Amino acid sequence: MIDGATCDIGIGQRPSKMAPTMDEPSSKSKKDYICTTTQTYVSRSADVRDATNLNSRGKSVILAKSTIHSDFGNIVVIGRYCHIGEGTELIPTVIPRSNDPLLRNVRRQDSTEASKPTESETALPLVIGSHTRIDANTRVQSVSIGSCVRIGSNCKLAPRTKIYDCCIIEDFTELPPDMVVPPFSRVRGSPGRIVGTLPECTGSEFVDSCVQSYENFVRELE
Repeated sequence: MIDGATCDIGIGQRPSKMAPTMDEPSSKSKKDYICTTTQTYVSRSADVRDATNLNSRGKSVILAKSTIHSDFGNIVVIGRYCHIGEGTELIPTVIPRSNDPLLRNVRRQDSTEASKPTESETALPLVIGSHTRIDANTRVQSVSIGSCVRIGSNCKLAPRTKIYDCCIIEDFTELPPDMVVPPFSRVRGSPGRIVGTLPECTGSEFVDSCVQSYENFVRELE
């Protein structure tokens, strides 16, 4: 930022669908969370299907009623200072095991169901970068989500979608299968489409916001 200018990217605002909903945890009692060795707080009512395949880089928050399908035979990676909102579902993309390049990246009927891979299928890793926030009741089946990304509430990210760094996915957005969101994009609608670009200072603003959000969460635990 130059000469005290502010970075207007809609963090914490809610005018006419401009910013993602900043959902608050339903419980701020320390007894309702498990603190991992990497200082990630996981709600005891969150459903982590196979913790051995969940790689949390640390200092993140996974809120109540969220479901992480790390039982698909591949890893789910969550970066540092991330926020996984209440009721959010993380589901790895499942593709056929095939040497046919036309089938290699196709899921049967592009299913949005959270069904485990069969013997003829395999799950891809689901990787979420650092300083990324996913708000309440959002369903993620992406291959990767970059760092410094804001995903609003009640979104649906279809299989094989990919979101690069420094993006905002607004509330109630639905990304169709295979959609790639380039860096510094603002996306809205169903199906989702790019409706604008974000300033270069987006990354630093998101980093500061996520660190402050985590520190406030830990400070307010009773």
